[in-house]
Amino acid sequence: MSLASCRILACVLLLVSMSAVASAAHGPKPRLVVVVSIDQFPAEYLTRMRKGFVGGGFFRTVTERGATFTECHHSHAFTITGPGHSVLCSGASPGTTGIIDNDWFDRTTGKTMYCVADPTVRIVGAPGDKAMSPKNLEVGTLGDQMKLATNGRSKVVGVALKDRAGILMAGHMADAAYWFDADSKNWVTSTYYRPALPDYMRAFNETGRAAAYAGKEWNLVLDERYYDLYYPDNSPFETNVPGIGRSFPRTLPKAESKEYWKAMTTTPYGTEMTLVVAGMIVDEEHLGQDDDTDLLCINLSSNDYIGHAFGPYSLEVQDMTYRTDRMLTVFTQFLDQAVGAGRWTLALSSDHGVAPVPEHAVAMRLPARRVPSEHFEALKKSMEETLVKHFGSPGGEKKKYIRHLDSNMAYLDADLPQLAGAHFVEAQNLVRDALLKDDAIYCAFTRDELTDGGNETELFVRTRLSFNQRRSGDVLFCMKPYHIAGESTATHGSPWTYDTHVPLLWLGAGIRPGSYERTVSPAHLGPTMAKLLGVEAPSGATVEALGEVLDR
Repeated sequence: MSLASCRILACVLLLVSMSAVASAAHGPKPRLVVVVSIDQFPAEYLTRMRKGFVGGGFFRTVTERGATFTECHHSHAFTITGPGHSVLCSGASPGTTGIIDNDWFDRTTGKTMYCVADPTVRIVGAPGDKAMSPKNLEVGTLGDQMKLATNGRSKVVGVALKDRAGILMAGHMADAAYWFDADSKNWVTSTYYRPALPDYMRAFNETGRAAAYAGKEWNLVLDERYYDLYYPDNSPFETNVPGIGRSFPRTLPKAESKEYWKAMTTTPYGTEMTLVVAGMIVDEEHLGQDDDTDLLCINLSSNDYIGHAFGPYSLEVQDMTYRTDRMLTVFTQFLDQAVGAGRWTLALSSDHGVAPVPEHAVAMRLPARRVPSEHFEALKKSMEETLVKHFGSPGGEKKKYIRHLDSNMAYLDADLPQLAGAHFVEAQNLVRDALLKDDAIYCAFTRDELTDGGNETELFVRTRLSFNQRRSGDVLFCMKPYHIAGESTATHGSPWTYDTHVPLLWLGAGIRPGSYERTVSPAHLGPTMAKLLGVEAPSGATVEALGEVLDR
């Protein structure tokens, strides 16, 4: 053999050995990845309620053997369920995903568009026309990339009480997304995914397992010393939920009662049922049983229902958080048995946080306020009068300059001749200025400002990340801190820290343990999991993978 040949052979052997070392360093690829979204779960719950987390429980296990990003903040302004879930597995902002709100005004139809509504498909598992799909999601997801990389062999499933949560996380190419239809008392899907429910899901419905919680009690799971009484249980601003009231202890009504279904999902039993169904999907769909990694997306919706009803400082939310820790502990133990210890990876985040209850915040001397729907109706009327005074009557009784106004967007009628050309920009400015004079509004930006850019203030950037040129209104605005719109005891939807700061936790195969303090976003979840699996990042991803969390 020539000297040159020997050198070539030596290089080949070196490359092979390096490849083997690299492969060993990476370790086995997980067979199953699980993305969990705890609906309405601000990061501060993990510190404020730490004393109630059990040793060996999920949250303490993540602290000891997993990875925690302590400064994870949603980057967009309108922190709402649909947008938040569109971010988690896409790596993109709502302005890019197209999911700008749970509902938005559709200029073409003049009606409200629900974020996952799809009239071209039918509901499966229940009567009616409430059919859903990911049609309105304009980008791909982690699951879509996994499907593409494996020629469809990876299985992708979403499950949640809320249709929009499971659908938007799972993506376009998912094998199925299942959600709970309270009207029919069934878990359902749509013909977008499959023509009929699988046998195991149909059996769950037909045997009435969702009614099994009737008559069960919800009381504090821990001794009272683990709870802080921020305001009295049964406070008048808490929601008197039909069937369970607003104070402990409470007993779920009979399943035959109309009150049972709303009541059950507003207790920890809603989350318990969701995780039971998720476990059933793992077993029956044989997730994680071959070399093509599968994806299961889970949303725990009851945490949000309870937060809206009782507020973030209530006994109910504290107890729900403690119980969530325990239920996730059981679920991860199940994954060890069903998939194998060291063969699964779980990432957990949330779609949004929540604001304090205004009445409680005022009592604590914060500048809080509940802004009723009547306020926005009066504001719309006042702005319409300003536009009429400036441009003249739009003509006809049904013609209005402002077609729609909600708690964060105003839509103008750009088709009116009075708003042609530069007048359209002028009208935007008039509406913006009127909003800024309102004592509930903190900031407002016009379509032209958001399109042109040039403003790098934090609130402008956050608002721009919520802005979609085709679907958004013509003036976008945010209310002042601690101000909430609507009648819910507590809610969310703002760019303020209590709504943006959420957990980002990692546990399982391929994860480097540690606590990381740099500022990140839940949008990092999708690209990071894609890098772990060695697949392309989702199509619309605008953030990079969090390399420091990957064990290489």
